[in-house]
Amino acid sequence: MKTDDLIRALAADTLPAPALRTTLTAGLVPALLIAILAVWFALGVRADLGSALLTPVSVARIVLTGALGLASARLALHLARPEGAETARLWPLAAVAMAALGVLLWAWVTTPAEARQMATLGKTRTTCLVSIPLLSVLPVAALLYTLRQGAVTAPRMADCVAGLAGAGLSAAVYALYCIEDSPLFYVTWYGLAIAGVALVSTLIGARALRW
Repeated sequence: MKTDDLIRALAADTLPAPALRTTLTAGLVPALLIAILAVWFALGVRADLGSALLTPVSVARIVLTGALGLASARLALHLARPEGAETARLWPLAAVAMAALGVLLWAWVTTPAEARQMATLGKTRTTCLVSIPLLSVLPVAALLYTLRQGAVTAPRMADCVAGLAGAGLSAAVYALYCIEDSPLFYVTWYGLAIAGVALVSTLIGARALRW
């Protein structure tokens, strides 16, 4: 069978795109609501959340992680189609990464040298590295389940993107608690937590999406 014929056969044997979006929404929305409730009851929302949301450098945590999550979720849906790997556009993810790098460099330049180490290490890095992966479990599971309903031809890429999506959205939820406002902290530690989830998702999904 020729490659084009195989792709057409796979496309005919999977859910249409609207159905995949419905499946993802039905799983992802409750998963994120549970994550919000977990933060609310287990960690608590930061006391000055209202004023923090009015501070650009603070709200950038939610904007960057939320943008990464949404862009990755959209890409995951695209990769659920058999032709997705050939037509995938990675530039939205690259744009978010460049924006995060820009914010990090700005913080490095504007933070006094003697304060950079404290701003980077912060006081809650362990909580960050533990909480974001835990909050990501259900969102990533919802994404992997949706991918299973499609016809993924690049499973490792799809798995990685699912991890980025789930962890990015979960990091945005975690930011409601986080009191660390320096980009030196949140770009570094949020980034490490998200990368860790993406790696685990890639390893797990390699079997989950195997034909």
